[in-house]
Amino acid sequence: MPAPTDTLAPAQARTAASAPAPAMSDAVAAPVPNRSNPLRKPTGAETMHQIMLGLGGIVVGGALGALFYYLGLHLLAIADWVVAGGGSLVIMLGSRDEVSACPFCGATLDILPKPDPSGKPLAVQCKKCWEYSGLRKGFVSPYDSNAVEDRPTFLSPLEQTVVWPRGCVQCGQIPTRFEEVGTISPNKALLTVGVVRVSSFKLAGVPYCEAHKKAVEMTTGIDNRVYLKWRSRLVSPALVPAG
Repeated sequence: MPAPTDTLAPAQARTAASAPAPAMSDAVAAPVPNRSNPLRKPTGAETMHQIMLGLGGIVVGGALGALFYYLGLHLLAIADWVVAGGGSLVIMLGSRDEVSACPFCGATLDILPKPDPSGKPLAVQCKKCWEYSGLRKGFVSPYDSNAVEDRPTFLSPLEQTVVWPRGCVQCGQIPTRFEEVGTISPNKALLTVGVVRVSSFKLAGVPYCEAHKKAVEMTTGIDNRVYLKWRSRLVSPALVPAG
């Protein structure tokens, strides 16, 4: 099944960016490993790492909120303090929760949700390789590579240009039309796309067949970094992040 390869970086822009229709690729997704890894208690170093992440989030979120407040963006400042503070506390309180190893790259999977009592695998994403694993009671294993959600769900980092699959971004069939996806900054702060800062961003050339639409959307994180969200795992392996 065709799949997107990694991303390419064109010339920089400061206020707005719009990429021409990107190249397409016949590259296929990497093989899915046939392994499962058990859940376990975190080591002392992993627990301390989580606590330091939480403290760092409080410091950075507090400083950013103070900047917004100084600029007169009082509601944005309060929202930043609530989100950054709440998220950081969740990280710190969960520092002793069970963790596991990513089946793809071996990095630690932490801040895991509680397993579904019915046994349905819950998707968790690795912070290092961006691949998805399925969490069940007692273990994690590679998430269903054929999964398709009702709305764009599967997250991947974004550079300035994407090499799209040579097939519909939902089902992989021969594309019959090409659409555009984009976003604008939800506040006065600039978006971060790869190594550039812009106020808006668009990508052209999103391939679709006649049966599908709106299978990919552009979204931003709390740091205003831009990501892609996909409905389908068939054609959406994680892209390699910048740096």
